[in-house]
Amino acid sequence: MIEIVIDEYITHVELSKSRKAKYYKKNGKIPKKYSKYKQYDIKGRLLGADGEPIIANPASVNTPRLLKINGQSLYSGNMNPMVRSKVVNVIKSFMTDCLPDIEPLAVPIRVESDLYAPLQGKNWDLDNQWIYHKCFLDAVVAKGIIPDDNIMFVTQAPAFRFFPVDHKEDRKIVYRLIPEDRKEILNHGAYKAFHESDSSSNESLTF
Repeated sequence: MIEIVIDEYITHVELSKSRKAKYYKKNGKIPKKYSKYKQYDIKGRLLGADGEPIIANPASVNTPRLLKINGQSLYSGNMNPMVRSKVVNVIKSFMTDCLPDIEPLAVPIRVESDLYAPLQGKNWDLDNQWIYHKCFLDAVVAKGIIPDDNIMFVTQAPAFRFFPVDHKEDRKIVYRLIPEDRKEILNHGAYKAFHESDSSSNESLTF
């Protein structure tokens, strides 16, 4: 068995370095505290007492725009395809950088996983973190640790077992790559034929 520990795993993806200012516009919703102002500039922006446009997002303007990683947002289909692609690529790159140098493994394997994370709101779904598994397996393939992640090579996909931690700095993901030993797999004709046909290359694959 090989255990891979990913400390302080990535939780957000930076979509932009600096968020732009937003303004209150004519015919838009104006907060009650600004209802006394009636003047707008030629761009339709509400002007304050100093004659300058009132910024609607003062707390976030000029700060990075971050997206919290959550498989539900990817699954729902509401995310812009370009943003979805960026999120996946960032996670894959992070996972690839975290992988140690490992010789190619004998296959098939099973993959188990543990998630150490703060409870936070106590109302989030563990299965919504599936995107980490997908990107991890893609990174394992990209590093040449296994040839592919289809069922001929991975016979058990990872699913998180949860462990609570008190501090976000203690968060980590643990993956275990385990050689398959079930007779139902190893003695199945399809697996025996598939791997025997590739025995010349598999002779060098060892745990």
